[in-house]
Parts: sequence; C-alpha cells; structure tokens
Amino acid sequence: MITEQDGLAGSPLMFVFVDVSSLPRHRRLYEDEFGLAVVENQFHPPHEHHGLVKYDAGGTLLAVNLFAERKFRGEAADGVTIVVRVADRAVVDRRGVAFTDADGHHYVFAGERPADPALRADICELRFAVTDPAASLIFYRDVLGLTLVAEDEKSCRYRTGSLDLVTYHGEHAPDGRPIRYNAFLGVFYAADVVAAERALRARGLRFSSPSGFSDIGGTARFRDPDGHTFCLYQPSAESLTWGSAAKVLDLISGGAAAHR
Repeated sequence: MITEQDGLAGSPLMFVFVDVSSLPRHRRLYEDEFGLAVVENQFHPPHEHHGLVKYDAGGTLLAVNLFAERKFRGEAADGVTIVVRVADRAVVDRRGVAFTDADGHHYVFAGERPADPALRADICELRFAVTDPAASLIFYRDVLGLTLVAEDEKSCRYRTGSLDLVTYHGEHAPDGRPIRYNAFLGVFYAADVVAAERALRARGLRFSSPSGFSDIGGTARFRDPDGHTFCLYQPSAESLTWGSAAKVLDLISGGAAAHR
C-alpha cells in the first residue's frame, strides 16, 4: 500500500514502455541481439497498439507500443537511457557500449551479466536527464518518496522496489538532440491506485491524468519537473490471466530484489 508517509518507497517499477515505429525491427533488437525473453505477445482490444510484446527484463517488464513512423520524424530523442546487462558479450562488440536506436531510444551496456543466470539479458537501471538537479531531488526523494542511495555533484541514485533510477544533469538527449517526453513511460505498481493517488497528492504530486479504470486495470499519470512521464498501475483481474501475469506477480511479491 502506498501511504502518505512512505510515498513510492518500495514500489516496483513494474513496466518500462517504449514507443516504436517498427515492431519487427525492435523484436530483432530485443530478442535476437539482447536476448530478452518474451513473456507476452497478445492483442488486448481496445489497446491493439499498446504493450504488443512484453519481455522479462529482470527487475521490470519491457513493453513495446507501436506508433506511426511520423511520430519519430522530429529532431528529438529520449532523455532516458536504458542500462542493459547481457550474457552475450558479442552484442557489446557489435553495438558498442552505448548506442541509440532508429526511434531515438538510448541504451548503455553494463559491464556485468544479468543477475539471474536464467536470463540472457535484463535491465538494471534507468538514467534520466534533468535540467534542474535541485528540483529533481525534491521531486524524486521528497514528493515521490524514493530512497536516495547515492548522491554526488553529477547524479543521484534512487532505489525503487525493483531496479534503480538515476538522475543526472543534462540539457540534451544522450546523442545531443533536444529531449522529447512522449515516447517512454515508467510504470509504478499500486495495489490501490485511488488510494495511492490520494496519498501522493497529499505529498504535493500533481497528476496529468487522474486515476481511471479499463480492462487493463487502474492508472494515473504524472510527470517529473522536466516532463518525464510516469504512471501508477493497479493490475486488473483480467490482466492477471495474460501471459505476463507470472512476472507481474513476481514483481509485486518482491521477487525483483533478486535481480539487482
């Protein structure tokens, strides 16, 4: 339960959603190159373009949304970097330690292998470029209630209930382009999304869309001071019959701690 006292401390970052223009291209990247394991590939009307493929990424689920190519034609890219651990070091040799994909999503390969030996790849942290580190610190630590585990003049590291979230001062995307905020979504688990929204509002959080319910469950969206978008998510009973349900339940139960 998310409380006014604790905020999001201990809540797993359950999903990482990325918008893409080509499902085959990103499936090749995530499955054939990274080696991520598919846990769901199902259509769920009316969300035919949302979460088309979901991957077990260790401390989170990586999910792919399909959008028209025109969304990615602008001169902008994510201000988020996905840090990946891979078992196959040849992937790093081919791609380099850091690279940007065709749709402006950024990746860095960590030096170590996945924490779970059963996985060929996982995501161990997310890095967010922020323009005002002081405002960001207040937001993530004091408003959201995330645990600050490391801080220096360049960055802050926060612990979620699953993977780590890092903020660093950056005026541009990692590849030098202007930052966009509409192609990446981080999703925090909430056992009761209405109560969680109420508790976070009491801590000073403003929601860009209040809690609402559909067949996938309950959601409520918010943004950080720069515009990075997040969501609270309460899974529905129906969603817990889908292919990703076992991983969702593992994250809820705290199994993500084994993936650090």
